[in-house]
Amino acid sequence: MALIQTKKSAAPAAMETTAPGRLVLLITVVQKGKGTFFTDFLQQAYGANMQIAIVGNGTAQQNLVEFLGLKDNKRSVIFSVVREDRVDEILVSLEDRFHTVNRGTGVAFTVPLTSVVGKLAYAFMSDERSMLKED
Repeated sequence: MALIQTKKSAAPAAMETTAPGRLVLLITVVQKGKGTFFTDFLQQAYGANMQIAIVGNGTAQQNLVEFLGLKDNKRSVIFSVVREDRVDEILVSLEDRFHTVNRGTGVAFTVPLTSVVGKLAYAFMSDERSMLKED
């Protein structure tokens, strides 16, 4: 009886399960009509490829809106997916834009995203072109 010895194959390389950087949802509220300016700014300056802009209607009474010097209570609400490591830089830039473009009015804050399904979806939303496979 012959004993056959086989070579053990090398263990497969460990799959990388974590993304290079975390993503957050940036919510920006600006005067109605200024949404396009801010979405273009966020896309061009910070690679915010995934954005949705909607029209919001505030609930403040008209006399309060006038007292605060606002035209009306209609707003553009922008939801943008951005990289967490750029949040501080983005918020400072938005604050500057609020003062120069939006008469000092505007609100921006972030909400953490806990997961993203799919490598290509993550690469698109994080503007991480190096993760995309070249054909």
